[in-house]
Amino acid sequence: MRITLSLFTLLLFSLTSFSQKIRFASSIGTSLIHWHEKQTTVDLGAQIRYHNPGKKHFFYVKLKTLGNVEASPVDRQTYTFVETPLMPNNMPLSATEPLSALYRGGEAEVGFQWLLKSGFSPILAIYSKSLARKITSNQTQYIEEEKYALHGISVGLNYEWKFKESTINWQGQLFEPFYRDVTLYGRYIGIPYSSLTTDNSINYKSKLDIQFKKFGIALNYEILNFGSAKNPNSKSIESSQAQLFSTLFTYYF
Repeated sequence: MRITLSLFTLLLFSLTSFSQKIRFASSIGTSLIHWHEKQTTVDLGAQIRYHNPGKKHFFYVKLKTLGNVEASPVDRQTYTFVETPLMPNNMPLSATEPLSALYRGGEAEVGFQWLLKSGFSPILAIYSKSLARKITSNQTQYIEEEKYALHGISVGLNYEWKFKESTINWQGQLFEPFYRDVTLYGRYIGIPYSSLTTDNSINYKSKLDIQFKKFGIALNYEILNFGSAKNPNSKSIESSQAQLFSTLFTYYF
């Protein structure tokens, strides 16, 4: 009996100690994307933070996914198909048939943040971002899709203001992908075409995070620069820039 009680006490102490080091949070919000079109998405996020009270740094993992709320009209004058799409009657899609774009994507960040007495905190992380643009029409629900993937290193700086029951954090980061890829999918493509992009530029993101007790709100602004890709088997893609304005509401467990 004493051994059982001792083991239970040890387990309870270990769980209590572990819970003081690790913290979970979940988020929901929305993003406004300015890319080839303007579109609003619904975002879902989760994060884990591990901090040993005796250390001056913490480890974190952040995940976020986004999906479109509604489609956006595509400018037929500027869009080029890999292959001319067909309608259900096997006739070419009319040149006046309206096209729509649907955006979706996600991101993952794994890194360390160092805590300094000045309030500034350097950040070093591995960052991955993906964004896809699917083209549809009323006659053909799925025509083709461009999917961009960026994987690399992110460095930045965070500054924290502490108050009695709340904190405010401002954060700025630079993101330099080591691997950039665009893949073309489509109803008439067959095997997806994948190409590495060129003419790349650095990416930026900033965040203002306000936390009160177990609740938080974050305002994010991100600039993603997608390079150009040339593929003789499909179509060439010009370089483009996407700007994302996001708001996330977070609950910290």
